[in-house]
Amino acid sequence: MNDLIETPAERELPPARAARMRAELLAAVAAPAPRSARRRLLVAAAAAVTLVVGAGVTLEVRQEDRTQVVALGPGELDQGLRKAVRQCVQWNHASYPAGTAPDQIPITAADVAVAARRGNETAVLFLTGAGYYGCGVTAEDGAEVSGGSSSGAWESREWLPGPVQRLSLSSSEASGGQVAVLGRVSARVDRLVLEHGTGRKTTARLRDGAFGLVSRTDDVRRDAELVSYDAAGREIDRRRLFAAGEDFPRCYADPAGRVVYGDPGPDCLPADRWTR
Repeated sequence: MNDLIETPAERELPPARAARMRAELLAAVAAPAPRSARRRLLVAAAAAVTLVVGAGVTLEVRQEDRTQVVALGPGELDQGLRKAVRQCVQWNHASYPAGTAPDQIPITAADVAVAARRGNETAVLFLTGAGYYGCGVTAEDGAEVSGGSSSGAWESREWLPGPVQRLSLSSSEASGGQVAVLGRVSARVDRLVLEHGTGRKTTARLRDGAFGLVSRTDDVRRDAELVSYDAAGREIDRRRLFAAGEDFPRCYADPAGRVVYGDPGPDCLPADRWTR
């Protein structure tokens, strides 16, 4: 079962009606609501998502009233996600004052590739020509905003180590708990699922070669796996979320045989081209 409600083909709704419903949906999601009315609001909004073409907000309604909001690109951020993005940009600029770090990855809000929020946890992935910046923000009522970030220059921007590349991972516990995962996928990947290791799953949202998710529950285990599927539903890749040791236990080579990830060896796997 897909954890996220997907939008239909564009032809199912006139563009003007789609734009109007999308605006109404974003306003409903951003508006505060009494706790007693919160579940009804989410159910109504989720029903609208199945009709709105191109809506950048995806809701998952569960008994605990936990909600995942996913934005794909800077133009689809709701009020809460915009606040998290501003915090990430502020941290980035504080960490990388202009010209002080040779490997700095300066970002702006326009570099947002995907942002995901569930409850108090938000994860944002920024992609630039120089590299990536992954940022996690925790904003609990009455508490100081906290979080962390990871960044890096592209080792190979054009190629991926197989169908999926995890760029940023944060967890509420050591190698487990609730996790936020951000990264890149190749065009071969039609669906990406996090298997928690407990029988539960969380489906990532994909677009333009980027993915993001915040796990549905806090039961993700050390042996959790990211599993990729193609458009025919075939499994094409399975890898541990919490990989021990090297990021690339195998080497990956482009079609010319040039090793682009990992240490050169006789049994390199094919690298996947990244298009965005």
